[in-house]
Amino acid sequence: MAGVLKLFCVIKKYLLYTYVGCKLKNMMTRKNIFIKIFWSFLIMISAYYLYRAINYRFVNEGIGPTFWNKQFWFVSHFITAMLPLILGPFQFWVWFRNRYIELHRLLGKFYILGCLFGGLSAIYLGITQPYDGSIVPSLILATLWLFMTSAAWLTIKRKNIQAHRLFMIRSYTLTLAFVFLRILSDLVYKHNFLAFIDNQEVRDSTYEWMSWIIPLLVVEFYISWIPSIKKNKHKRAGS
Repeated sequence: MAGVLKLFCVIKKYLLYTYVGCKLKNMMTRKNIFIKIFWSFLIMISAYYLYRAINYRFVNEGIGPTFWNKQFWFVSHFITAMLPLILGPFQFWVWFRNRYIELHRLLGKFYILGCLFGGLSAIYLGITQPYDGSIVPSLILATLWLFMTSAAWLTIKRKNIQAHRLFMIRSYTLTLAFVFLRILSDLVYKHNFLAFIDNQEVRDSTYEWMSWIIPLLVVEFYISWIPSIKKNKHKRAGS
């Protein structure tokens, strides 16, 4: 009888572990599918709005009257900011990072350099732009971009991988600010978003602020606020 009960317990544990394992496997599969869809959508929409930005700046609007009067700064900002935009997905790709760690580190250095030079040129362009309402949001965005990227570099130098990952997420979110800016611009001028604001300069300034504040808040919500709430809840439950 004791042997039968022992066998029953072993079978029960096996079935339980199998069930839990299948549930975890299904959850991981759904998570991987979601991640692939998310990155595919992000890459496609970034490529589309990058094309739109190039067409607007270098074809329609122009890059300035002379080399030093905006031309150099627009071109340098475009080239340097392109690096983190393109390299970002590779840096977050777990398979690529685990398989090619040395290349991951090398591309990370190019990512950081692109952000730093892109941020510095963005500060100059922000100061010298003709729209007064756009100066402050542009300068704060560029400053935060520089800070988040520098923090990502400092944390990985100190072997703090978790903090490095979080700062990289924030940095790449700010790298994508131009995509969110173009999306909001389409919503404002094609679909009457923010139509309750009559003054065009105020409306433009509002969606420029929104283009990086809202994505950054969403990211903070998922990577910082929710984990902090869950951590405190577990602590209270444990005590």
